[in-house]
Amino acid sequence: MRAIGVSNFEPEHLERLVAASTVVPALNQVELHPALQNRATAAANERHGIVTEAWSPLAQGVVLGEASVIAIAVRHDVTPAQVVLRWHLQQGRVVISKSVTPSRIAENLAVFDFELTAEDLVAIDALERDGRTGPHAAEFNAA
Repeated sequence: MRAIGVSNFEPEHLERLVAASTVVPALNQVELHPALQNRATAAANERHGIVTEAWSPLAQGVVLGEASVIAIAVRHDVTPAQVVLRWHLQQGRVVISKSVTPSRIAENLAVFDFELTAEDLVAIDALERDGRTGPHAAEFNAA
């Protein structure tokens, strides 16, 4: 193998894999959004040169109603979803949002013509809580 991707690997999982293998993952897909920023995992990914990909990047819509996200969206004349997707991109993450609605798919792609300010990023960062929408990695059986 020349490249692998992993999913839901936390720092301890990455350390074990890197210690036991000559191939470092190229990508680690983890639940990550403003309500669950998974900072330790993102930092471990960065230390090893692993790209972080956010699954459930919009927290299944939960964070889109946050007052700060709405205010930022109004200021930039974009939707709350675009604000959150742009937040991910400005932090260097890969983000793939899920939608079957053509207008939302187009909206989700239209995030490259504006930039969030440092204050916007801080406001979104402040939304962190244990807002997990999926199961914790520790809940899966280890093989």
